[in-house]
Amino acid sequence: MRRRRLISVLLVLAGVGLLVVAALHYFRGYEAQRTGRRAWEEARVRPVPTLHVPTPTAKENPSILQPSPPPSAEQPQAPPYPRGQPIARLRIPSAEMDYVVFAGADPATLEKGPGHVPGTEMPGEDTGRNNCVITGHRDSHFRHLGWLRKGHRIELETPSGSLSYRVVSREIVKPDAVRVLQPTAKPRLTLITCYPFNYVGAAPQRLVVVAEPVPPEDRARALPARHPS
Repeated sequence: MRRRRLISVLLVLAGVGLLVVAALHYFRGYEAQRTGRRAWEEARVRPVPTLHVPTPTAKENPSILQPSPPPSAEQPQAPPYPRGQPIARLRIPSAEMDYVVFAGADPATLEKGPGHVPGTEMPGEDTGRNNCVITGHRDSHFRHLGWLRKGHRIELETPSGSLSYRVVSREIVKPDAVRVLQPTAKPRLTLITCYPFNYVGAAPQRLVVVAEPVPPEDRARALPARHPS
């Protein structure tokens, strides 16, 4: 009887411990978003120099797809990649998402919020890569990414101004499908998260949502799509 009672107590304590760890994870993410949003608003009033985007390294989160090195040569005179710093703000009304985007796809950065994948086009820049890739965790900041459907609007606030996109496709791919990270002929925004959303443990697939810029003539009359109630 004592042994069974001890086991029960240990299981309860283990459950409480897991709840505390989860709570701390979400709290750190909330605080990082609050601090990042303030820093982002302050940074918007300062001129931002052109950044050098590094090729991904083994230190990046292995659960996130990684792109191949960009075709252009490195520019030593450019400032270093602002890893862990706020670089954009992502708004998706149809998915009830409004988050600051940080530079990097490593675990520490993704705990703060959606992260820009190094080696892809930086938000608001034009380096010829064209494909700006942002990733996030399916159990936190990107938990509503599955709500997106073709035609939904996405707003990306960047250092050079606000950009409006419209979702053109979504697909489920394997983790090694690096083609979705490659430079593209035309500008696009690619959002990635692990899939399925309710999978326990390391998810075996990735949800990829692709959006393209909204033509200037359509921006004024187009209204953001709403998620059905």
